[in-house]
Amino acid sequence: MAGLLTEQLKPMVWMFSGQGAQYFQMGRALYNTNETFRFWMDRLDQAAANYVGQSIVEMLYDEKQPKSQPFEQTLYTHPALFMVQYSLAKTLLAENFPPPDYLFGASLGEFVAAALADVAEVEVMLFDIIKQARLFDSHCNGGAMLVVLDDIDSFQTNPVFAMGCELAGINFDRCFVVSGLRRNILQIAGHLKQQDITHQLLPVSVAFHSSLVDGVRETFGKMFAGSVYRPAKIPVVSCAVSAGGNDGNERFSPAYWWRVIRQPIEFGQALAQFKHNHPQAVYLDIGPSGNMAALAKYNLPESRHNRTMPVMTPFGNDHESIESARGRLLALV
Repeated sequence: MAGLLTEQLKPMVWMFSGQGAQYFQMGRALYNTNETFRFWMDRLDQAAANYVGQSIVEMLYDEKQPKSQPFEQTLYTHPALFMVQYSLAKTLLAENFPPPDYLFGASLGEFVAAALADVAEVEVMLFDIIKQARLFDSHCNGGAMLVVLDDIDSFQTNPVFAMGCELAGINFDRCFVVSGLRRNILQIAGHLKQQDITHQLLPVSVAFHSSLVDGVRETFGKMFAGSVYRPAKIPVVSCAVSAGGNDGNERFSPAYWWRVIRQPIEFGQALAQFKHNHPQAVYLDIGPSGNMAALAKYNLPESRHNRTMPVMTPFGNDHESIESARGRLLALV
């Protein structure tokens, strides 16, 4: 299939999800049957276990943990999301999917994208995200994040959002994310329910992309002061737009990574800028939930919806999803 790299399939964009996309059992079918996926999961798990103190794979695929059970402790969700997405990317390359021309990362997803772009050895990148997970787990617990389906202007006009939250991300003009202390976010969710405004609590325990993580900024900087990253072999598009995420300034420095974590996720703006320069791009969602593909469709004209597709979903039909993506790509040729 990789030989079918015609103009209809270029540029190929692979997208990686951040916190909130994870769930227990993600990738289980592939782990059980796909040699490449299992190889990378086991290799990364061996490295992660040395830092975390236990196997992420065993925890992720514990039969006592159903998908419906919230998976939210940062120390485990950080490496799990990284491992599953990186392993899936390697699997697609082994399955002769068209390799990416660009990598698109949202928050934690940008670390995965950077690893695939070979800015550092994958185990080094994994260690780096586990270090930050420990830091957030130790000092920033008690937070929450909420996805809201309403006009973005309502963040300023609806009094409910003055109840202790901050704007953490804008996915498109009628979908945004807020962060805050869990008690405040739950109170806001209750009021939104009364107003019949659709919302969803994300499975996180830290109020990422808000001032509630500012207390660890100095420690974060010192923690990554010795990290050395190479230039990306594949261009990495960032959702940290207002933080200078795509201007190449201090790219992948400790200060840059802090902005990726601290500043709002501007998915809609990042995609708008990218599609302006690449209107024929094809988007492949490498995340575990398919949420990046869904959000991309809201930011693309309907005539381009067939050019964005998930590879994995929470429904567990991993092989079918991969073959479906393959078929949809072939249909574009």
